[in-house]
Amino acid sequence: MLNRSISLRLPVLSLLALAGLLVVCGAARAQRPDAELRGITTVGVLVEPLGQPAATCGFSREMLEQALARALTGGGLKVVPHKNEDTYVDLRVETLNVQAGVCVSRFDTTVFTTTTARLSYQSQPVAVRVSLLHAAGLSGGGVTGHAASVLRSIQQKVEEFASRIRAASQ
Repeated sequence: MLNRSISLRLPVLSLLALAGLLVVCGAARAQRPDAELRGITTVGVLVEPLGQPAATCGFSREMLEQALARALTGGGLKVVPHKNEDTYVDLRVETLNVQAGVCVSRFDTTVFTTTTARLSYQSQPVAVRVSLLHAAGLSGGGVTGHAASVLRSIQQKVEEFASRIRAASQ
């Protein structure tokens, strides 16, 4: 009787061990660096409104949108307007014209996604905006060439984002 009980337990224990191993392997995969970026193929682009100092220093919203789109498509991502996609790149450029001919700009580039989450203090899931990637920079200089210099920095950051997204999906 004891042998029969042991012989029945062995397959059951083996199945439990295998199931546990599969759960651990699945959890380990989710813990890989940039796991939250895996599967992103399409992103929206949102450039926040610019102030008058930004225009004086050579920036235009269209120029920034086109530069973001080029960097993202060059990185293998499909780009759509922000309104059409839950995952998007948000660019905010704050510019000061500190004195005649001198511009200072700070930029924030963030990849956001929208999802639902159950908050500890609520019973129902709610929509939340999650920051997946962020980079910022500060640049100053003469009006001539200032926008181009900031644009190069922004493009470099966005190309790094696209590279990380592409690597996470491989």
